[in-house]
Amino acid sequence: MKTIIKNILLVSAMALPLASCSDFLDKEPLDKGTETIVFKTPQQFEQAANALYNTEGWKNYENKANYGNMDRGLDISGLGSNGGGSAPESNFQWDKPYGHIRTCNILLQKAEEYSGDPSGIAQSVGTAYFFRAWQHFYLLRVFGGVPIVDRVLDVTDGNVLFGPRKSRYEVAHFIISDLEKAIPMLPKESTIAENAKGKVSQEAAQAFLARVLLYEATWEKYVPSIDYDLDGDGSNVGAGTAKPEGYYSIEKMLTEAKRLSGEVIKEAESGTFQLWNECDSLSYFYLFNIDDGDGNIPNFKGKGKSTNKEFIFSQKFDYNLARIGINLSHTVITWQATDISASFGESFPCRNGLPIRISYTGNMSDAQNNPEFAGYDTFVGEFRNRDYRFISCCMSIPDRTIWSSRPEDGRQLTQTGNPYPEALFPKNNEVYDGSDPAYGSPCGIFKPTLRTNATAATYGSRKFLIEGANRPQNTESADYPLIRLAEVHLIYAEATCELNGGTISDEDLNKSINKNRARARVAPLTNALIANVWDAGWFDHATGKTICKKMNMLDEIRRERACELFGEGFRSDDLKRWGIAHINLRGQKLGRHILGTAYETEKANDATYFGEPCYYPEKYPLLYGIYQGSGPNDPDYGRSIATLAGNLLFSQRDYLSPIPLVQIRLNPQLKQNPGW
Repeated sequence: MKTIIKNILLVSAMALPLASCSDFLDKEPLDKGTETIVFKTPQQFEQAANALYNTEGWKNYENKANYGNMDRGLDISGLGSNGGGSAPESNFQWDKPYGHIRTCNILLQKAEEYSGDPSGIAQSVGTAYFFRAWQHFYLLRVFGGVPIVDRVLDVTDGNVLFGPRKSRYEVAHFIISDLEKAIPMLPKESTIAENAKGKVSQEAAQAFLARVLLYEATWEKYVPSIDYDLDGDGSNVGAGTAKPEGYYSIEKMLTEAKRLSGEVIKEAESGTFQLWNECDSLSYFYLFNIDDGDGNIPNFKGKGKSTNKEFIFSQKFDYNLARIGINLSHTVITWQATDISASFGESFPCRNGLPIRISYTGNMSDAQNNPEFAGYDTFVGEFRNRDYRFISCCMSIPDRTIWSSRPEDGRQLTQTGNPYPEALFPKNNEVYDGSDPAYGSPCGIFKPTLRTNATAATYGSRKFLIEGANRPQNTESADYPLIRLAEVHLIYAEATCELNGGTISDEDLNKSINKNRARARVAPLTNALIANVWDAGWFDHATGKTICKKMNMLDEIRRERACELFGEGFRSDDLKRWGIAHINLRGQKLGRHILGTAYETEKANDATYFGEPCYYPEKYPLLYGIYQGSGPNDPDYGRSIATLAGNLLFSQRDYLSPIPLVQIRLNPQLKQNPGW
């Protein structure tokens, strides 16, 4: 029996450090596990609560680089292959959360036995409820219904250890209940002392509960439409459909999500939180790589972490106290982190707030470029007058180069003032001159070329790239956002739109996502802006083609969510809860426009391919070729084929991960998820 308990519920003997340079983090013994702490004083409860800050961020629960959480392998980042796997023998995503849940339950059990003033330990108890909910929500997102562990288990708890899974509805109800308990126990952010910043606040719990409620409400609204039973009967397959007494309706969940996110927004308006806007039009990019301390220059304005009030809850790191410990900069600069697929890149609006291609009739035959879209006749045209979330995060824009903290790139940021390194262009594009300084400079700028079996599938992304010179490999220390104000704006807008049957007022838009758009230098989203306008550049994943689609508020809010949160680990869950994952992650995908663009009219000017056509299919054919469609009038004619449909096997069963086989052998009452 003891062996089984150990296998199912791993005891977390070591706490994940919540590191920063504050006095709180310097003096608290965060390397001690909850079970080694004596619970007699409020200070000891606080110490135990500090050991509960176990979340995934730059690293996953296996303590390995968490690049997979950067939305890789999805519609917005570019697809290579997916689906078709089998249930694994084991999975840390099951084991680790239960270990962390145990540490929460130890504190909560000791709180029930505490004979002192309950108010003295309220914050610690609220923190335990918050993290117990956090871990159960992690499990819910991955597996659906799971065993609920609401106490410290021992050998007498066979009904949990050997019992069936709880339904997703029972798990969601439990999570909501824990967070509703946590909120009044936690301090408001404005009352947390400076040397204790980083601790969970009341607003963090409100925002997290709003996230949970929106997730579950939309899952229950849309997932039944995928024509696949993910619940099962709970007896032979799946976790069943049982709903506890008092379970919230979809409308109630959306109402509460709107209310809670609205309260956080109201608090932000008082100055407690605010969107980070310290680096002009590049603020969105620099928000995610603020890495100050020890002489490092985090950005061209020299703005450090103390200026960031956007992260409501985050993993905090420090160059001297706690570094990230992964090869972050190298992974980002070599295109191995998050990415921007061709279809996603083209979905970012122009600065007037409309898509790059529009129609006023709904007919593709009279579609036209947005007046602000400069087209593909030049390599730089498509980057002009666009959303700065796109422009600032693109890995390679043809008229500039970027800073990089890697010494081998030779472009480290060493002083403030310039957002980009000074670019060097070849002096003569007609005759090669090897003595031209551009050819020996790390800041040389050359025309893009398509070579080596390219697919031209993506734009790349430098989101999360550290730029300063004093950050050698594996020493980066940027904080990782777990909840930020921009997400709360999106929750408010989506919940409001869902509640109102697909409509939302301009007032509510201004209260929420238009603040995000303002930072991106995009015009406000209004009802008048999109009235009687069709997006003629809408990539329809169901058909694998670009179509003309009438603009509506729910689509635009979802577009905003993708543009604002890409690379932060939300996209897979969003596709699933909207019931479109099996559509967007299947079928042939198209890449960037090639025929009829500068790729055909321009010649290479780099040292290797000088004088050759930038697109030279006779010598360097694309891996999957060019899409011809119905001919030159086809809106997708001349695009590269990015991925073949036969490589994408994602199906409805993949909305939930399989229960690890070892857990089913240990407890046969755990029935496997449907389809596995």
